[in-house]
Amino acid sequence: MIGAPHRPGSSATVHGRPIGVIGSHGAVGARVVDLLREAGCEVACANRTRNGPDDNGSVLDVRDAPRVREFAQGLDVLVNCAGPSSLIGTSVAAALPTGTVYIDPFGSNAFDGCTGEQSCIINVGCTPGLSGMLTRHLAGRLDDCEAVTVCCGGREQGGVAGFADVVLSTRAGYGHPNQMIVDGELTAQETNPWEAEDTDAFPDGAAGMRSSFVTDELVRVARACRIRRLDGLLVIPDRDSLHLLLKAMTHSDLDDQRELMELFAEIDAAKSDLDSGKDHWFALQVAARGTIGGRSVRTSISVRADDSSSLTAILTVQAVLQALEAGCGPGVRWGHEFLEASTTLSRLGRQGVEMIEAPVDVVAAPTWSDDDESGFM
Repeated sequence: MIGAPHRPGSSATVHGRPIGVIGSHGAVGARVVDLLREAGCEVACANRTRNGPDDNGSVLDVRDAPRVREFAQGLDVLVNCAGPSSLIGTSVAAALPTGTVYIDPFGSNAFDGCTGEQSCIINVGCTPGLSGMLTRHLAGRLDDCEAVTVCCGGREQGGVAGFADVVLSTRAGYGHPNQMIVDGELTAQETNPWEAEDTDAFPDGAAGMRSSFVTDELVRVARACRIRRLDGLLVIPDRDSLHLLLKAMTHSDLDDQRELMELFAEIDAAKSDLDSGKDHWFALQVAARGTIGGRSVRTSISVRADDSSSLTAILTVQAVLQALEAGCGPGVRWGHEFLEASTTLSRLGRQGVEMIEAPVDVVAAPTWSDDDESGFM
């Protein structure tokens, strides 16, 4: 298990710092508020309505730039848990006063090509976010990283905004089904000879509904870490869940945003009914193979929780605390490159998240096909 006695975030650097959270009534936002207050921050909440646990919060329409700017006056950091980012885009970040750091658990590809002096940290959730950070963490332990398998998924309640973000972002290239990454480029998926071993952290019965799927985050990480081959797998708990996901993706091109969100709410409710009475779980496993000192080795790390929303909240708060303690320069940073691995893993451990990191083990050197120019089967 992973953990550490150190407790960052309770220092004088953080205590009393003003933080704003938009969307504090949601599955992620409510947990973010609790964790920030536990760390000693002063938290201001904003939502579309007052109906929620924090009746003293502000009523705020994120599309109203002057009101967003008014709400953010005097804040060191603003966390946007409202979403969906694919519909909001960069408007909230653009409305912030100079000097206020913007943090988004998702962010999608809306920030691609975004320039300026505003400090933005995006994609600090599970996937993207933790998935990329763990991949960088493991690849960094190897002299040469030959192959990585990233597998995530589960059965969880989720939330409408997060669900909409994932589905809508596929229109902008967030994910690439039936693809893998070889030498930094997307290519058609081929058989992954290590799939069974590299997904052993998933519960029995979770092997039936798996789909090859790599994200733009993993493309970035594969290139930055010079990972020769990267396979991504998405675990879907059952065929009925898959049908609901496909229904959402099929109708994601609706022009009327209200009608679109009503559809997503309907599908999310159907998914909740489907999962009612069943065990909820979310898992993420990353396994890396390569060499250290000329020897072929393998290492892996797995993370498991009741749902990804709680993980996303912990990661989001870690990004806030890190920005307060270490600072954050202008421009857009992705979570996988901003979050410091050791302190982030320590925070997850202190919050009771189940994590298992396998030691670096010597393994037999893989035998590649002579006909494959990339060196992979």
